Amino acid sequence: MPHIIYLACISSVACLVMGQSPYLTFLAAIVWGISMVIGGHYVNGKQLAFVFGLNLLLIYAITGSNGLFYALCFFGVPSFLMGYLLSLKKDYYDIQKMGVLSAVFTVSLFLALTYFYLGETQMQDIQMQAEEYMQENLSISNNSGLYKFYEEKGISREEIGNSITRVVQGLVKHLPAFYYLQTLLTVVIILALSTYICRAKNIPALKKRQFSEDVMPWQFVWGVIFALSLWLWGRDEMTSIYYVGSNLLVILATIAMYFGLASLAYRWNRLKPGKKRLVPIIFIMAGLFFTLPTIMFIGLLGIFDSLLDYRKMRSKEEVK
Repeated sequence: MPHIIYLACISSVACLVMGQSPYLTFLAAIVWGISMVIGGHYVNGKQLAFVFGLNLLLIYAITGSNGLFYALCFFGVPSFLMGYLLSLKKDYYDIQKMGVLSAVFTVSLFLALTYFYLGETQMQDIQMQAEEYMQENLSISNNSGLYKFYEEKGISREEIGNSITRVVQGLVKHLPAFYYLQTLLTVVIILALSTYICRAKNIPALKKRQFSEDVMPWQFVWGVIFALSLWLWGRDEMTSIYYVGSNLLVILATIAMYFGLASLAYRWNRLKPGKKRLVPIIFIMAGLFFTLPTIMFIGLLGIFDSLLDYRKMRSKEEVK
């Protein structure tokens, strides 16, 4: 059977599940993305585009235009682009770069159009609905003695309510960061699983370095500086500039943590066997008892490793 038939069947089933079962949307989208990426190895760009078009028609028939737009922005465009680049025999890091850039672009488009059509009033309504939902849950918790527990600690119900309001407001204001991180995580998972499948099936594609050799591009550091500047600039009055900066910091801090973990993995690989058992235990304990300092340490490690090139990864690439 031709490869295009296999690709059409697998991707269509994934799209069908994605459209019919909201609870399985993310998992089905991962399968859809993997089929697009690996399909790029077996079919040419025109055939991949044809199958992708059939998938979009199926999603539109099930979910309508809103569901199609969501699927395109968060999963479809990055997955198709990565598969198309693989059909052109591009290497892993070119595919990864374009997948990430396309994800950032499509989510930005989604957010811009969403805020444009909903407006400020609708966003405030969403915040109010979230607050009401949390208050309902707290009312249910009241029957289980949760309020009494906090009152015994000297915290009044009014203080609890105010804290919940602040948390909900913060979550709503940081929805853009969560959307970006969701899509970036999807791209990373799709590429990681596609790479694993290629390696397991001896497919000569998507060859990458070890995780411990990954290093954050130094340009990201300028992004962190810019985000921190916006955050500090708007902090006094909590303006929109503040929330733009804080959203950027959430995204960039998560990316820095990934590369910080890669730096830690590199150092762990170079330890003696006896110390290799001790170091993970130390970090687990530190993460449990000093969560925020541990997160900050890992993120800063990723940033400074990018700036100072502790592992000499760039020097090795220049030699090659």
